[in-house]
Amino acid sequence: MDIGYNAIRAVVYEDNTLGAPEIFNNKFKNDILSLLSHESFDVKHQSYLSIQYLLHVFKRLEVTDINCVATAVLRDHPRANDFISFIKNKYNFDIRIITGEEEAKLTAQGLISGIRDSVGIAADLGGGSLELVEVKNGCIGKLESLELGTKIITARNITNKNEIIQIISETFGNQTYKNLYLIGGALRFIGRLYIDFTEYPIKNLHNLEILSDEFSTYLAKLRSSSSNTKSKLGKRKINSNALLVAEAMIEVFKPEKIIVSTYGLKEGVRVELLTDDDKNKDIVEEKVKYTCNYDVTKTDFNSYHDILESIAGKNEISMTILKFAIMLMSLKRKFDNTLPPVALTEFILSSEIPFKHQVRLMLALVLAYASNYKPDNELVRISKKLLTKEDYARSQIIGHFLQIAEEIDGPSFSSPSFSIKSKNYYLEIDSKEILPRPTFEKVCSRLKSIAYAKKIYSN
Repeated sequence: MDIGYNAIRAVVYEDNTLGAPEIFNNKFKNDILSLLSHESFDVKHQSYLSIQYLLHVFKRLEVTDINCVATAVLRDHPRANDFISFIKNKYNFDIRIITGEEEAKLTAQGLISGIRDSVGIAADLGGGSLELVEVKNGCIGKLESLELGTKIITARNITNKNEIIQIISETFGNQTYKNLYLIGGALRFIGRLYIDFTEYPIKNLHNLEILSDEFSTYLAKLRSSSSNTKSKLGKRKINSNALLVAEAMIEVFKPEKIIVSTYGLKEGVRVELLTDDDKNKDIVEEKVKYTCNYDVTKTDFNSYHDILESIAGKNEISMTILKFAIMLMSLKRKFDNTLPPVALTEFILSSEIPFKHQVRLMLALVLAYASNYKPDNELVRISKKLLTKEDYARSQIIGHFLQIAEEIDGPSFSSPSFSIKSKNYYLEIDSKEILPRPTFEKVCSRLKSIAYAKKIYSN
């Protein structure tokens, strides 16, 4: 649980391993400060209804451990300890107040767990504070918690972007960063609205990447045209203070890209509870394994990659895509046959597994081509818009290659019983077993498709 200025949030995980999915995630708006202002805490208040409901759900889900943190709303409040004691006596769980530095560190840990190769500066904007943390390839650098939360900006009567620029610059000087990661409800909402505003084709918010100049233009349009109107998303208003902070950070840090992350404080709190072994694992791979219930020890992924490399050349992302695709193909036999053929690709496009958008699209294409149907027109349109020509063609190659492997060896991937040799644009298959004519013809058709896709990006 997370008790903040604006809301009480709770997340329940299926178990305490890295790959386990969220089975409950809800947030309730609550004005904790108004509750703290009462002479007695033993009053009727919406916050207690939220807590009681969450505890009811926890009991139904047989939750065994509650880890609750509170941020700026209780951090320096004179009645914080009395409130914590009241909650302990009334509801029998502990609230841990985290310092600004702890909040920044936990937020960074959460970001890194969701985007392992994150490089830049993470910004977590809440009602009471703005946490800024340097991150680089799994390591946390300088971190600060500034009194620039959306409610604090109003309380301090800060109306000018330059005032925020000055406050941030006093701490970070002229330091610039490659990426600016947006975390926290108000900043994420701006990212969510961008998807709606620009009709961005992938609706999954996590890992949304936007060029800095394009994002600045978007923010200016929001300020000029939408400041007094509600968005299409839940009739929620854009927070003007969040716009100020976003514009100020772009001016100070001069990032090349803006990246939205749905991983932050709550994930950081969870990472604290994991074993050291789990902390060092790749969350995307662990979630794919968990989703597919896949035993990776039974597949020699390198043997499949060696064949792929021999026909399509070396590529940094190929092994990742190939490995995930093999695991995800195991879901085909778990999907009900009454579902449409696109069900699996739609799952990939909408899944909460924290894929990068490039990986998400490539996997959707691979799984389409690795089946007996071609991707629908909408997936093709999106892919051609967001992927490079090489990534698009390579997705076709991997998909056709995996379908060949399934045709020859069946749906269980252990190691290939065949090899493929490339001679210019011609491909030859060498199989240990004699293939029946219908299977051989299907394999040959796929080989032609691979050769054609290879020719596209080679040119």
